[in-house]
Amino acid sequence: MPYGGPTARCRPRTGCELRASDDHLAGDIADAVGDGVEPTLPPRAQPHHATMSRALARYRASVDRAELERALAAATALVAELRDGGGRAPDLEELRDLARAMPRFGQVLSAAADEADRTVRDATQRLWRDLGLHSGSPSWNPSERDAARMVFACACAPAQGADSERLRASLHQIAAGRFAAELCAELARSERVWLKALADRYGSVRHRYARRTPWRSLGLAELIRADDGARRAVTARLERWLAGGGHAAALAGELEAALVHTRTPSKFA
Repeated sequence: MPYGGPTARCRPRTGCELRASDDHLAGDIADAVGDGVEPTLPPRAQPHHATMSRALARYRASVDRAELERALAAATALVAELRDGGGRAPDLEELRDLARAMPRFGQVLSAAADEADRTVRDATQRLWRDLGLHSGSPSWNPSERDAARMVFACACAPAQGADSERLRASLHQIAAGRFAAELCAELARSERVWLKALADRYGSVRHRYARRTPWRSLGLAELIRADDGARRAVTARLERWLAGGGHAAALAGELEAALVHTRTPSKFA
């Protein structure tokens, strides 16, 4: 289930420093934070702000991702200019302040998060459809969308090289735990989901890992309902799978691997 968003000048949220703000950007933004008006910028920063604003306007008119890429690249140059060669990258609180101080910058972050959100929704809808699930597929909630905005804000922090793969990994991780728990709940609810997910591995996996009575083997859905250890193992493996991109071809192997260390073939119900 690969998903991601614009990748220009991108860096994962793990590149941001989670610590209290200092004074690198304070002088540039303190007077404008929260007023919703674009601040007066240093002359060298103004061309980058103008480029960012024009690219954002073109993106809104055309929904062309290339324009959003250009807006992000200009935002990177803008933040670098505002720091005026300062030593370290801005931390998260500084970036939040900057997004409030410069509405256009905040709007670029929101547009990038919205693009990524649409890609996530498309991917989860495909996964739910492929597994024959009729419940609503999950998507980012408001706090997860805000986390995505900060992923893109960190992408615009200077002194951090572009790394589109790590950006995508950071976006994948945002809701992987919650999505994994929802998918595991579906696996606990219906044996049919296991049939879809495991495909031609289903018979072998059920024979080896499902709980048994003296008369028959129970289903894998019953195993997840009855065995907290198995449920936790499946959820953790699904979270890792989703955080790694959720590639459909790997799902069956991940589910089987989750059960290997939690069940033995001879264990009876």
